[in-house]
Amino acid sequence: MAEITDVRIYKMEGTGNLKAYATVTLDDSYVVHGLRVIEGEAGLWVSMPANKNKRGEFKDIFHPITKEARDILVEAVLDKYKSSVNEADLESAF
Repeated sequence: MAEITDVRIYKMEGTGNLKAYATVTLDDSYVVHGLRVIEGEAGLWVSMPANKNKRGEFKDIFHPITKEARDILVEAVLDKYKSSVNEADLESAF
């Protein structure tokens, strides 16, 4: 399984449920752009990068194949997002 070697978060302000975009680096060799951190009724979740096809349906252009791989990826992105939000809160307190 590929190792997640870097996660970058790009927070979005004033965009409704979209809280951030994420970029993930795998094995210091591959980069995946366009993951989205979204706040839904059940809390935060991660949407995979997708394109809209001719029928108007969105199809993932990158996605983990196994549940274990998806859980690792989602956890890494959400952990980084939550830590970036906490850091921003600390900075604004001073």
